[in-house]
Amino acid sequence: MIDLATLPAPDVVEALNYETILATSKTDLANLLRPHLPAVDDVLALESEPLTKLLESFAMREMAYRARVNDAARAHLLAFARGADLDHLAALVGVTRMDGEADTRLRTRVQLRIAALSSQGTREYYEYQAMTASLNVRAAMATSPTAGRVQLMLWCVDQAQATATQQAVDALVNSDGGRMLGVPITVAVAQPMAINITANIYRARTAPANLLQLLNSRLQTAFAGMADLSAAVGRSYITTLLHVEGVARVEYPDSTAPAEVTAIPVGYFPTLGQVLLVDMGVA
Repeated sequence: MIDLATLPAPDVVEALNYETILATSKTDLANLLRPHLPAVDDVLALESEPLTKLLESFAMREMAYRARVNDAARAHLLAFARGADLDHLAALVGVTRMDGEADTRLRTRVQLRIAALSSQGTREYYEYQAMTASLNVRAAMATSPTAGRVQLMLWCVDQAQATATQQAVDALVNSDGGRMLGVPITVAVAQPMAINITANIYRARTAPANLLQLLNSRLQTAFAGMADLSAAVGRSYITTLLHVEGVARVEYPDSTAPAEVTAIPVGYFPTLGQVLLVDMGVA
């Protein structure tokens, strides 16, 4: 599945600059008036000149119009469409938004649905079915541990609802329209695998007083946004989360918290464990 965030900026979306639009407008008007008003350039250089004010107003309106054109272009791109615009894109491949489903999750289901259209029984097909069965499924991973069998692993948002979620997914993928004939499907719930972090944080002189609180929040947000059951978590990734503006240096006194690379076994998903950030003062 393509990571939409890695796609280049679309050419159809124009970079806007008010000063450029205003300068172009002044040049166009000056070229038209110069045969009749040779001093037009000096006139337009005056901030108080009514023609200048009129051009400034025109430039603002043109910029607003071009911004609206950009918005309309983005509304037709899966990576940028939001709300009802995204609903219409999803409808093209037969996907409807679930009650309370966020745009990011819907985009993922649309991509899975497109990949699954090639044939029933693909990995994407089963993962799409799992995410469609319940909003409590953050992510799913379909594998074939033995020939002729499919195992569908679920990453649940709320582990307390894991049993109900497992039953809902099992009912859908094993229904007449959800399962290929002769292919047994097993649905299991992945378990959390805690990644502990102990780090010494050396401050820059410009660091805010609540630096450690900000870093803790950044770690929690990053782990809450993970949705890949097959991913390993590298220490370098943790470093990128901790080495923000205001941090001069990050050191790990415990080589296992985190490890250089934490492999996530099948049946588990990464979660934030114990976090100990030590303020070492200004470097």
